[in-house]
Amino acid sequence: GGGGDWQAVFLAAIPLEVLMMVGAVAAIPESPRWLALRGRPEEAKDALVRSQGLSEAEAGAEVSEMSKKAGSASDASSLDTVKKLFEGDANKKALTAGLGLVLFQQLSGQPSVLYYANRIFDKAGLGFEAAVGVGVFKAVMTLVSVNLVEDPKWGRRPLLLFGTSGMALSLAALAAVFSGGAESASQAAVIGCVVAYVGCYQVGFGPITWLVLSEIFPLQIRSAAVSLATLTNFGSNLLVTLLFETERAAVGESLLFGQFAIIAAAAVLFENSKVPETRGLTLEEIEAQLMGEDVPPKQ
Repeated sequence: GGGGDWQAVFLAAIPLEVLMMVGAVAAIPESPRWLALRGRPEEAKDALVRSQGLSEAEAGAEVSEMSKKAGSASDASSLDTVKKLFEGDANKKALTAGLGLVLFQQLSGQPSVLYYANRIFDKAGLGFEAAVGVGVFKAVMTLVSVNLVEDPKWGRRPLLLFGTSGMALSLAALAAVFSGGAESASQAAVIGCVVAYVGCYQVGFGPITWLVLSEIFPLQIRSAAVSLATLTNFGSNLLVTLLFETERAAVGESLLFGQFAIIAAAAVLFENSKVPETRGLTLEEIEAQLMGEDVPPKQ
């Protein structure tokens, strides 16, 4: 179509953006921790009561703990914050878990599987329809993850383990489908494996990685740690994207997707041993957990 088609796409998003803006202003309170950091404890307490349904006493106790932690964090310079990344068991454990998650998220093939899948969809004459369908499916599976992430029967770790295990199985199946060569591979089987992979990624690695990153780092190193994790994420994404086509031409699709399956399986082991459950815990409780204290998840 003409240039007007792109304008229509962007214009169609405006009503949703307006709804999001209105919802953010009308329904979402300011972050209690942000308010506590800026010396506004009463507003922080009100925000906790409003957003989490705590009693006045419970909210007051949490704000006091936030303010205490905020005082020690705000005194540190940027250079001190960077140095602290590698000091203390809690900081090291958080950095290992956070950087490991973002690395495995990309090295398990996420950018490349969809890149290659688009070729398969185009070859099957499903380019536009597949793009829309995959987009809708990703949104639906993300909503599934959102609904389960605070469920006492699930939480962060189970969703990560379930999703990454599904990714590993989908990639192993994809390697098997291509074992006879790309030309003989069943398009329907490839599409089925890709859809399963996308669904598992959106339940686990996709949303949960960023949620854990926002929770796991102690306040004293949070800004530097999140920046480093984000840089690692995009750097590894770029690396996988640049090497994918070269490696595919050198070893073929079967070995390439088999390699991604092995990395995804290693990610399952990493998540099981290094990533703590943070559901229902405050940032202060998560930090205490990393320091070795027994802090059971809230029901």
